Amino acid sequence: MEYSPGFGDVMVEKVYGVGVGPGDKELLTLKAVKVLKKVDKIFIPVSKEGRSSLAYDIVKDIVEGKPVEELLFPMIKNQECLKIYHERAFENIKSAQGEVAVITIGDPTLYSTFSYLWRLLKRDNIPVEIVNGIPSPFACAGRLNIPLVEGREKLVILPRGEDLERYLGLFDTIVVMKTKRLGEILKRILGKEERDKYLVGVVSKGFWEDENIQWGKIEEIDFEDINHYLSLAIIKRVDREDI
Repeated sequence: MEYSPGFGDVMVEKVYGVGVGPGDKELLTLKAVKVLKKVDKIFIPVSKEGRSSLAYDIVKDIVEGKPVEELLFPMIKNQECLKIYHERAFENIKSAQGEVAVITIGDPTLYSTFSYLWRLLKRDNIPVEIVNGIPSPFACAGRLNIPLVEGREKLVILPRGEDLERYLGLFDTIVVMKTKRLGEILKRILGKEERDKYLVGVVSKGFWEDENIQWGKIEEIDFEDINHYLSLAIIKRVDREDI
């Protein structure tokens, strides 16, 4: 894949933020396929130069032969440094010719790298359109073969399980994005008797060859094997016998 700094005048006509879903090529939307086939160039966010992109792996057969360019978004916490990478990626997109797509795994509106670019594109009045993909909470509920919520049930999504203790008693279903230390957190905030009131479904690297799917009570889950960043947990209160 080529990489060029690409700082220059505004040339891009339109930018699509395309969600490519959770990993299964058959879960790509018809609109995503249509847009990817028609754009002049594909931009691929990566966390490290030369590192493969899971999002690109999903669509590479569809966009074969089309120009692609990596956008570096390193996994660092320094916000000032991140702003520099965001601006650099934005300038590369801004100077592209024609219509382009920025692909992202899952959905562009849910904890996505594309949200940073969206703000910059809107700031400069560059036409931008979001093409939704199937988000991981819905895809993983399907993988576990369970309903996410029903009737009047309430749902909350927590990144990395933050504030989990606060929300456990308030919501019927809790989705935890990124499950590192989840087992430790649950066992710290819940006594043994309380743990039996919940069922946990965990999908790690769902839809990929080495996916790991577990469903059961907290004590039955092997939390040591779900530390991949593509991991998600669905925690449900046990109020019915049919769950």
